[in-house]
Parts: sequence; structure tokens; C-alpha cells
Amino acid sequence: MSESLRCDAVVVGSGAGGAPVAAALAEAGLDVVVLEAGARIETRDFSGEEGEMIARLMTANSARDSGMEVYAGACVGGSTVVNDALCWHPPPEILASWRRDFGLAGLTETAFAPHVDRAWRTVNASPTDREHLNRNAHQLEVGAARLGWSAEAMHRNVRGCANLGLCNLGCPSGAKRSALVSWVPDAEARGARVVPLARADRIEVAGGGVRAVQATRLDPRTRQPVGALRVEAGAVCVAAGVLGTPALLLRSGLGAGTALGRGVQFHSSVYVTARFPEPVFGFYGPTMAYAVTEWSDVNGHRGPGFMLESVTVAPSVTASSLPGFGAEHERVMEALPYLARAVVVLRDRTRGSVAIDRDGAPALSYQPVAEDLARIREAVKQLARLYLAAGATEVYLPVNGIAAVRSEADLAALDAVRFEPRALSLLYAVHLFGGAAMSASRAQGFCDESGRAFDVVGLYVTDAAALPSNTGANPQITIMANALRIAAGIAAARGGRRSDEVSAR
Repeated sequence: MSESLRCDAVVVGSGAGGAPVAAALAEAGLDVVVLEAGARIETRDFSGEEGEMIARLMTANSARDSGMEVYAGACVGGSTVVNDALCWHPPPEILASWRRDFGLAGLTETAFAPHVDRAWRTVNASPTDREHLNRNAHQLEVGAARLGWSAEAMHRNVRGCANLGLCNLGCPSGAKRSALVSWVPDAEARGARVVPLARADRIEVAGGGVRAVQATRLDPRTRQPVGALRVEAGAVCVAAGVLGTPALLLRSGLGAGTALGRGVQFHSSVYVTARFPEPVFGFYGPTMAYAVTEWSDVNGHRGPGFMLESVTVAPSVTASSLPGFGAEHERVMEALPYLARAVVVLRDRTRGSVAIDRDGAPALSYQPVAEDLARIREAVKQLARLYLAAGATEVYLPVNGIAAVRSEADLAALDAVRFEPRALSLLYAVHLFGGAAMSASRAQGFCDESGRAFDVVGLYVTDAAALPSNTGANPQITIMANALRIAAGIAAARGGRRSDEVSAR
């Protein structure tokens, strides 16, 4: 079966970089169609069962050279449905580096401010109060205080949190203000049409401008093709993710002479788990709520460039990230109520790339440089020190073959390990950036600071693929604000409301 639609603007993807664009353009009076490769799974369908929800809501990939794992949302709302709800303003140091290193002179704090404010209000970003700092977060707080390190409760995009500990599995109470329950309904209320299970395959270009998006309809159960869909439009906003966006553009034969597919950067992550003498019950409460910022290099900090953040102690994800196997692994898991867990969020120096394989699927290459591996080693040490200071009896390092740490002296064993991705129990990317970046130069990017592709009229990149580097802090507000900034420019150019009006509403 073949279908066709017409509209003013097609948005490919419905996450942090797509749904705000759809809402802003629809508000400006444009006829908008949103194509989402994933299914639409509503709040009432979130069961909280780990295996089921991970399979339904997420997708996994890995770097072919290092084996690093990459996860992303695969549903209406994208990764906002499965993230930890953390909200940070765009760090001023990062905006300054984009102006300095990529020639993006217009990306000032003043230019971002109205878009940040709108994103902040729409998703209800608000401080985490004591009621929502669980004992897992408390262990970080105690350890940081005893060591004299800077740390803070984080802002989260929630309203009426029920402390269920299911942020990563689709919030079953609807408290988390993901794109599914915020931007997407806003867009639909203004006439946007959201088409789930519609995988964008290729962008048609004619006469130097976009003409249409060719997509494949997918069966909701098997995800196999069941039909074709062609959406004709004068504007296409690509927000398919840091793997999906470059792959779609490459499949479309675009980007010759640009840096398309290059410059991909991560926040690389590992987990450290600790056992305490008293129950922690880290599987209840917000999955993330507290961060140690002592080692950060953004927002006024001058550290080596990593943060330590509390994270859920849900059974499956805890078991999969612990080192070892067999009886010792079982012994640790039997103590699940007594475990606390945190994640290293590293601002990588590594740059990778996205290509496409013979089937047109994304092919990721990302080999961490020695400096990044050294900083991960240091972050693991510092997190182990923190847990010991907080009173942990054992700390489990994310390194295969190393025994549990019971004192700071035991950390010396970490120096003897050859620190490389495959020696770690789990090294993965928690946030991805770039691959179709904004830049003043084709040698560094695919689009200009307005998000418009250098060589194709009407084609824009609005998701994290457009960001020229990682941000050093959880990026969903930065992604949303940049998407709104680009959408305001599109609306103004196409005769919609003034860009400041679109931003401020």
C-alpha cells in the first residue's frame, strides 16, 4: 500500500529535537507532519516491567571498533520518554566554545534565553526537593559533604512525582513531562499530524531544495514494512538522533564536501556500585536526582570534565553493569536493597563518525582516546572514594577481574589495569552529539547556525546531531532550546509569527 501526504513542513523524529519544532511551527500556522519510526506508547501502557519496557521503548547499537554501547528512545517522544528527567541550562562555556571554535557568532546566551525559558516552562523543570531525594541520592550527598566536594540536587522535568523509580521505563504516572505528554500534545492541539511507525528512508531534493520525504510504514508488532508513505513539503526538519540523522542524510545522497557524519562526540559513562550496611532501596524514587559537580569543567567549574550522578538500582540494569559472573555476581545481586549506584558522565575529547552500511543502516565508529580513558579511571577512583567516605562496606568497580574495594588502599589495583573499553564491564554513551553539526565552515559541519543545510534550501537539522560538541551536562534543555531557536527562524522566513513571538509563548 502506498500513501501520500502534503504539508508545509515535515519533522523527522519526535524527541527533544523534533517535538518542540513541530509544536512551534504548528503554533506559527504551518501545516506540520511528524514522522516517527517508533510506536506510540501512551502513559497507560507503561507497565514498569524492565524487560518489556526496554524492548518496546528503546533501541541499542554499538561502535564497531571499540564495542561501546549506545542507547536511544525508539517511540513517540524519543529519548525524553526513557531519560532521567534532568534539566540543565546550556553551559555558558559551551556556547562560548561554539562561537569561538565553530564560528557560530549568533549562539549567545541572550539569543538562547527565550528558547531556554520556553523549554523550561513547557517541561516544568523544577528543583528536586528533599522529598524526592531517595537514599541512593543521599549516599552521594553524604560522601561529597564528608570530602568537601561541591554537589547539588538537580532540576527535573516532573510534575507530581510519585517516587516510583521508573523514569527510564516510561513514567506510568505521567509525572515526567516528556515530549510524549508535553510538546507532542501541544503540536497536535495546533493541527500537527503525528505518524508513528513511519521510518524516514530518503529525502527528495529537486532544484536545490527539498521536495518530499519518502518513508516506510512499519507493522506495530513485527516492525516489518507494510507500505510506503511519501510526504511532500517545502521544509524538512531532521531530528532522527545522532545515528539516525546522518544516516538519513547520507542515504539521500547529501552532504558532499561537508563534515556530514564526522565529529560525533559522547558523554561516555560507566557505573560504580556500592554496598551499605543499611538498606538503600535505590530502586525507588527518582532514577537520578543528585550530582557531584566537583570535577566538572562547565558552569563555573574548572575540573577535569566529569560529573558523578545518582542512578537507579533497578535489577536488570544493575545486574548487566556489574563486573564478574557466577556465584560472586549472585552474592552481590542478593544484596540489591543494600546497593547504591552512580554513573560517571564524562565530557569526552574523543571524536567519532557515523557512516551507513550496505543496507543504509547507521554504522558508528568511536574509539576512546587515551585521555578519555585516563579520566574515566580517575572518575571511578573518585566515586569509589566518595562511597567509602559515605560508609560503604564494599565498592564494585566497573572493571572485569578486580575484586571489590573495601578501603582506599585497594584502589591501587586500578592503576595496574590496562584501561580500555573491552576491559570494562560496561562502557556506553549516555548522550550523543554531532554528526550533522552547525558550523560556519563546511569542513566542520553540515549546516549553518540557523540549522539550514549548506547546499539544500528548506532542509534543517534540529536535534543533537546539530550540536557541534558535547555539553558537559545532561543536554535535553539545550537540545530543545536549539530546536526552538531554529523553528523560530523557519517560521519567520515562511511568513509565520515573528520569531520572538513563537519563542515566548
